[in-house]
Amino acid sequence: MNFIKKNIDSIIIVFLMGFFISDFITSIAFKLTPNSFYRYSGMVKLIFEAFMIVMIVVYFKKPLKTLWFIIFFALSFIISQFLLKETPYDFKMHISIGNIYFFNRYLYLLIFILFVKTLLLKEHTYKKIYRYFEIFLYLNTIALLVGYFFHVETFRSYEYTTRFGVSGFFSKPGEASYMYIIAIIVNYYFWISEKNKTSFYKLLFFITCSLCLGQKKIILFLLLLGIMHLIHYNRFKKIIRIALPVLFVIFLFVKDSFIQLVLSKSPFWKNIYEESGLVSTLFSYRDQLLVKAMDYIDENWSFLNYIFGGIDFNTFKVEFEFIDLYIFMGFAGIIYYLYIVSSYLNGSNSLKRNLIIIVFITSLLSGGLILNVLAAILLYIAVKYIMLPNNTPQTA
Repeated sequence: MNFIKKNIDSIIIVFLMGFFISDFITSIAFKLTPNSFYRYSGMVKLIFEAFMIVMIVVYFKKPLKTLWFIIFFALSFIISQFLLKETPYDFKMHISIGNIYFFNRYLYLLIFILFVKTLLLKEHTYKKIYRYFEIFLYLNTIALLVGYFFHVETFRSYEYTTRFGVSGFFSKPGEASYMYIIAIIVNYYFWISEKNKTSFYKLLFFITCSLCLGQKKIILFLLLLGIMHLIHYNRFKKIIRIALPVLFVIFLFVKDSFIQLVLSKSPFWKNIYEESGLVSTLFSYRDQLLVKAMDYIDENWSFLNYIFGGIDFNTFKVEFEFIDLYIFMGFAGIIYYLYIVSSYLNGSNSLKRNLIIIVFITSLLSGGLILNVLAAILLYIAVKYIMLPNNTPQTA
């Protein structure tokens, strides 16, 4: 155990980089042989989770606030499962693809936070993790180019469809979006706070790569980032604060023509717009998933369900982050969400706080941030240990 403690920083770096490699292997296995075993990424995450729990138990000193919250969250989840209408409870299904599986994904970030608070890793460990993360994104650019120019289905976001997008080594385009969002906010932070030209060029590079993913959440995030920049961090911000409302009113009058122009560039989204309307087009049918979930709740929930939740998450998840947590865990889900957001915001200056807020606004409308283990961990590392005052920007 002393050997592990002595080399704990290197072990964590290996595990987290292993997440990227196993994710790529998972992507290849799933796309080429979909009927075979492909959850290699999940195996690596599960091994690291077990490792973190063992280290927390071994080096436990005093019950931190995060530990009490984990206990509260776990007890609330157990109650919610007793409130399910499913009889009998299919434990095997829930642990592999159902409620227990998703609960563990939500719990993962809490375990990681408790782990780093217990072990107190060296500062340079977090810097190395982020540096290797950026290197992986540079390497992923090669896969993006190959996927785009040579139409390699393995590297496309939506293989064997007409929808635009290349995600490279990532198995899920939604996960890839948050990876590039993390790189964008880090380099934007150092560009604004330290006027660093290298960070500016890297910012432009990661924005360009992110647009190749074909994800609407990237467009939403960049729009929010652009508005934030115009209002707070440019020399003409006073003029912009007056001009933006005027431009918004003008947009309301020309929005139909604008929407038709945008949709004309994408037959895929044009078909959805004509069949299901603008809201379904903007939210990728999440509005319909929300109606489905609300109908189920109206027909099946009791008073206790509104307090503790209780739903087949895999069937009824909406992919609006806050709503998903409520229907899954009730008020415990709301408290969990607020606790996680406060964990990121705690100790942040105004620039960092604004960046974190627009990331979470993006996740509110598109989902998948907290539920994505690697993205949630890397964002936590970035905002807590990389984006620090007078910190030297990381270069690959």
